[in-house]
Amino acid sequence: MLPPWRFLTSRWPWVALLYTLTSAVLTLVLVPVLVVTIFVLPLWGILIGALERRRLRLLGSPMPPSGHVHVPRNERRNWLNIRLTEPATWRETASLLAGVVLGAVAVVVVFAQAMALIMLIAIPMRAEHRTIDITLTGDMKVVLGPEAWWYPPVLILVVLLVSAYLNAVLAAIHGASVRWLIAPRVEEIDQRVEQLTRSRAAIVTAHESERQRIERDLHDGVQQELVGIAARLGILELELQTGTDEARKNALRAAQAQTERALTSLRETARGIHPAVLSDHGLPAALEELAGRSAIPLRIDDRGFPRLEPAAEAAGYFFVSESLTNTAKHTTAPLLKVTLSADVEQVIIETRDDGHGGIDVAHGTGLRGLSERADAMGGELRIASPPGGPTILTLFLPAALITDSKPEVQRAHSPR
Repeated sequence: MLPPWRFLTSRWPWVALLYTLTSAVLTLVLVPVLVVTIFVLPLWGILIGALERRRLRLLGSPMPPSGHVHVPRNERRNWLNIRLTEPATWRETASLLAGVVLGAVAVVVVFAQAMALIMLIAIPMRAEHRTIDITLTGDMKVVLGPEAWWYPPVLILVVLLVSAYLNAVLAAIHGASVRWLIAPRVEEIDQRVEQLTRSRAAIVTAHESERQRIERDLHDGVQQELVGIAARLGILELELQTGTDEARKNALRAAQAQTERALTSLRETARGIHPAVLSDHGLPAALEELAGRSAIPLRIDDRGFPRLEPAAEAAGYFFVSESLTNTAKHTTAPLLKVTLSADVEQVIIETRDDGHGGIDVAHGTGLRGLSERADAMGGELRIASPPGGPTILTLFLPAALITDSKPEVQRAHSPR
């Protein structure tokens, strides 16, 4: 505790007064509301807990993190059940009740301070013109008149000093109790660390699967073409030594054709890793380039899609690419529709095919890897594929990943 001369000249008396006043006002507002809505008390606990975490910053404390687990978008319908089974919800409810009790004390303290100051100001104003008898206790009286009106104002300094320390103690008790009740416990933090560890392991597994795919593409595609080129060049060497002019020309043309196939295979593999147009011009342009070489029609509806961080654009590109592969392999849908949109909270990439539906995520690694990648970036992959179709895959990414925006446009592309 600071000495009086330093405490009274610091900001803490004003901070404590503001915190105590807000506690009193919050209690006066909450008490009648809670009486009427007592059956939804835990929901009020969650709401007021979020407010109390921010109000702690008035006391100079950092805002403690929430003890609640993140509820994915596809589980929002179970939000209430999840919240009611969390210990954090009931700690916040206890914090609400404790806050009401301490807020009631704050109401009494603030009222008493206000009345004391009003009396110490009003009495001298009346005593300046006439004599006033004030009975303190029993036979103990104080007589104030035009000659002794200045006694009460001296007590104002004492009232201010006592009020400042009383407000500070009350604010400290209230803030400490709130911080202790709503702060996440060690086991809850461990649970989140475990969840992040699982997500990281899934991402590493997805990266390893991608590396193995690239290795297979190089081995089965480019490497075989290069072996063919070497064989063609060997034949060309023999024809140059012993063959006729026509045989030499045929061998040279065959070597050139084999080289073109190798280059084509290498370009296809490079596009599968990270297309250059994605880095240069963004996701809509990269998807239009993908549509130009797609086995089935790809219709793109760009509703003013912004530029994103490279990792987010890559996730969006491979999300559409995976959807296109699944549509071509496992459905009879005539085309794949892609909708690109964004708002102030998130960017949305949606793919839709009118195939037979019934997609099984459990038996595929592609969509699982994309889901884990979305989780790692704070997003979400939502899958709707009822039997009979349609299959709608939606990738949500937070708006914080936007690096640039562009005007609202409407563009559709169908190459076939």
